[in-house]
Amino acid sequence: MLYCFHMPNNIEIPLSPFVQDFLNKYQEYINSKPSSETVAKIHVDEIASKIAGFYSYLRNIVDYREEHLLRKGIIERTLKRYLALSQKHNSIAEPFLKEIIRSGHLPNDTVPESRIKDLQKIIDKYRFFISRLALRREKNKNKTYDWLIDICACELEEKIDPPIKDNLLANLMYQVMKDRIAIQGASISEENKNIQIFINVQKALLRVDEPQLNYRLLKFIYPGWADLNQENILPIAETISTLRGRIQQYIKNPISPSIAEACNQYNTIFYLIGDVVFQKDKKDASDKSVATPTPSLTNPEQTEKLIKAAYRKRYEKEKSKLAKLAFFSIVSFFLSKVLIALFIEVPLDKYLVHHFVVSNLIISIIFPPLLMLIIISAIKMPSEKNIKIVAEEALSVVFADRPKKYLVRINKPRSWTGEVAMQLFYLITFIISFGVLSWLLLKLDFSIASIIIFLFFTSLVAVTGVRIYNRSHELSLERERASFFSFLIDLFAMPLVTVGRWIASGLSKFNILALIFDLAIETPLQGLVVFLENFRGFIKNKKEEIY
Repeated sequence: MLYCFHMPNNIEIPLSPFVQDFLNKYQEYINSKPSSETVAKIHVDEIASKIAGFYSYLRNIVDYREEHLLRKGIIERTLKRYLALSQKHNSIAEPFLKEIIRSGHLPNDTVPESRIKDLQKIIDKYRFFISRLALRREKNKNKTYDWLIDICACELEEKIDPPIKDNLLANLMYQVMKDRIAIQGASISEENKNIQIFINVQKALLRVDEPQLNYRLLKFIYPGWADLNQENILPIAETISTLRGRIQQYIKNPISPSIAEACNQYNTIFYLIGDVVFQKDKKDASDKSVATPTPSLTNPEQTEKLIKAAYRKRYEKEKSKLAKLAFFSIVSFFLSKVLIALFIEVPLDKYLVHHFVVSNLIISIIFPPLLMLIIISAIKMPSEKNIKIVAEEALSVVFADRPKKYLVRINKPRSWTGEVAMQLFYLITFIISFGVLSWLLLKLDFSIASIIIFLFFTSLVAVTGVRIYNRSHELSLERERASFFSFLIDLFAMPLVTVGRWIASGLSKFNILALIFDLAIETPLQGLVVFLENFRGFIKNKKEEIY
């Protein structure tokens, strides 16, 4: 099927081959949607679902993740619990899937019952990997185990609700970037270049977290990963730690940041193309006539209007998302800081150091969320000029007659003397940043323990603020003007950001409130929810016995 734009003067301008292929595959997806009326669906009790959904909402507040990662987080957490509490060969897919539906992250009466068998097959595959790993003597066995659980959760999520449109759009961006990126300053094989483009498209366009990136890169390198069978699974199971190491090497490749810069700059274009094409896709899969991309593509002038309209909608949506992200970040920091203060800071100052100051405790609790609020208030969305730049770049991707190259310069490695000088200067900024903050806190009569906790939370706030700042500029193609004042802020804030990133990475699975919820509340609550669901069914049957 060939899609063309028609100019007012009847001159046809064909789409670029990448966009044309994208539209063809999308049309195939629309045509292949099965009828939902003839498939048996999984049903969970509505009352039990409301209780579980409310708990899930509270749990997300204390361990907030972005919207597109919430369901994966629940799948990962539930999977770990079922694997820990069940026998090795027990079938856990059905109760596992029902719990995900009860949590509100999958609609009731929409998931086919046939999906249970598919999920159990995936779980059994990773159980086999884990069983073979247990027989081996390796230093990083625990890390490999955690890695397997993480990618298992990702595979389960994609099987439960396949991200077809995300994959189509990511493939479009990958094909375009692969064609347009020209690398200067380094010699790199075509295979390695393509892998780095794939990694950074996933990060820039879909904002995948580390487990998702590991899983999708695994599928990219091994296209048959999802279809492993008894004949080919054993060799992979025996080298699973080596495979994990190879994946990590690709992700940590030194040229990756340079390619990431290009992908982050141009991801907006593909968001908007997706918005224009997918806006016709309605939920009624049986009505294929309303779900075709062709009406959206007429001529350059109309396409530009559609791109600009999509930009404005996405602009408002991103503003709303950032506000939500900022709010939950502030609440999470505040609640976590209160708990740290009550259970660690106050006991240390009162009973160990014997130096407790109420005013310092108040400052310690209020400062992190207040700093977060100040950072957020200083963040600005792109200007009106940006929309014209974005539209022009989008049209250059859509049309075949507007070829373009994105130049990626790889900086040459510094000499050892230059590297030592850079690291030494960065160490000095570390000493100044943390030294000045510590000196000020000592002047305010903070104890050493309180200073450490204060710096801990300030670093986490700094890295969170940078992430929100980067998200706010996601739609922008404007070149940012640097100023000496902004350079100074970056210079002395980056040590805090670096430490905050390290802390967030190392302690991402050690959220105190989240641990309390998981250990003391979640397991018994889920048991209560299952009991309530069964009891409601029992009562319903008793009522039906009465005539």
